[in-house]
Amino acid sequence: MTIKLAPYDPEQTYTGQKKFDCGNTIINHYVHENLKKQAKQKLCVAYVLIDSADNNKFVGFYTLAQHSISLASLSSLQLGPLPRTIPCTRLVMLGVDNAYQGQNLGKRLMREALVMTKSVANQIGSYGMYLDADKDAIGFYQNIGFALLDGDKSPSPSPLFLSLAKIP
Repeated sequence: MTIKLAPYDPEQTYTGQKKFDCGNTIINHYVHENLKKQAKQKLCVAYVLIDSADNNKFVGFYTLAQHSISLASLSSLQLGPLPRTIPCTRLVMLGVDNAYQGQNLGKRLMREALVMTKSVANQIGSYGMYLDADKDAIGFYQNIGFALLDGDKSPSPSPLFLSLAKIP
């Protein structure tokens, strides 16, 4: 098994993309029905893990988009004086196929997404990364350093934030 990360090409057909199953029906539906469309429309940028030893099988992915949040949303983090609207990068979706889970591929995807966030912030400005996590993923993101913005909203997605200063 040889797993490599590459920019997602919406013009390419990925082996197994239509059968991708990470155990989350919302993320699965996104991969099956919306990822290609949104990448073509430039609503997000996606990166994909592929298993080159298995016909470039679609193993996992993440998507990023430019975003902004209100200063009020960050008030629980006590960040000091900031403008009313804060530019940030949004992690739209992240998932690893069930058959490949347990190999730290989710952490690998997050490291890459954070490196990209930091790089983009140096070019166009971004205060950090924002995401909405479902109940099963909150602990994963908190272990990386993300803070809940308004408590655990389970079963609804819970907003989390990681400031650029805390991205290694």
